Amino acid sequence: MRRWITPLGIVLVLQLALALALSLRRDPLTAVTTDTPLIAATARSADRLVIAGPPAANSASGPAKVELLKKDGGWIMPGYFDAPADAARVNGLIDRLAALKRGLPIATTASALQRFRVADADFERRVVLSRDGKQLGTLYFGESAGLRQTDARPAGERAVYTVDLPTYELPAEPSGWLNGDLLRRQADQLVELDVGGDGHDSIDLTRKKAPNQPAAAWTAPALGAGQQIDSAHVEALARDVAQIHVDGVLGTSAQPDWQQDHPALTLKLQDAASHSIDWTLSKPKNGDFYVLKSSLHPWYFSISSMLAQQIIDAGARAALVVSAKPANKSAGKS
Repeated sequence: MRRWITPLGIVLVLQLALALALSLRRDPLTAVTTDTPLIAATARSADRLVIAGPPAANSASGPAKVELLKKDGGWIMPGYFDAPADAARVNGLIDRLAALKRGLPIATTASALQRFRVADADFERRVVLSRDGKQLGTLYFGESAGLRQTDARPAGERAVYTVDLPTYELPAEPSGWLNGDLLRRQADQLVELDVGGDGHDSIDLTRKKAPNQPAAAWTAPALGAGQQIDSAHVEALARDVAQIHVDGVLGTSAQPDWQQDHPALTLKLQDAASHSIDWTLSKPKNGDFYVLKSSLHPWYFSISSMLAQQIIDAGARAALVVSAKPANKSAGKS
């Protein structure tokens, strides 16, 4: 009997060692539950995001990248002249990132990271969230995995997941996050519009409600005899101005090529509270865009040629001033 004690003891030790090894073994495909967040919950408190992407085709400027920084309750882009970002969109992205779940991994091998474009040095997007200079988490996003879906991987892990956040909603260019409605205002709040331009006579337009009229109308007291304002055309100009959308920020210092000293159109806007803003719209020597400077902001904005031309045409004197209709006279005899 004693001769079996030693062999049985060895077998028992081996069994215990095997059981311990199995208990410590981690299957990467079942490492976490499917409702585990893809990134730490503290990501919701982020005050800085950096979104990077691959370099543009035939570009020597390096990878595209945008930094979004929370400041005074809003979001700015330090690398883009401190221009304001769309705060609602940035906050919405943070909420979506924090809400992403792992689901079931679709791959865990090093080769798969390359194949799905979520490797450390080969990705479609990399999003880094920080607060007070401390990283809260990093996510890599690959190519589209279906309708409004993308493959994603948390930094420091090998598992790849499919998440409901398409890559095109993570632009790596500052213009993709710019608050393009920064200059918008309510058209019905405008009470004065002074329209001018390079080599053009200015027209000072005032919106007033005359006695016995149902609504306010635009007038220009300085018009000559036989002329009057086409109020409907002025209303169209006011709507175009109120709904303007800017495409990008060019800088904070005027450049000679922008020709701001030879504007295609100048506007002075004033509302009922006597807040006055000057706009200067010019066509640069090169490029299919216009440059707009507002006295309310330090930036020079780019706007599309189509939108700029629409405003220029609406502000043309020929569109605003028409011949006055002769008054009706009674032709009857007494």
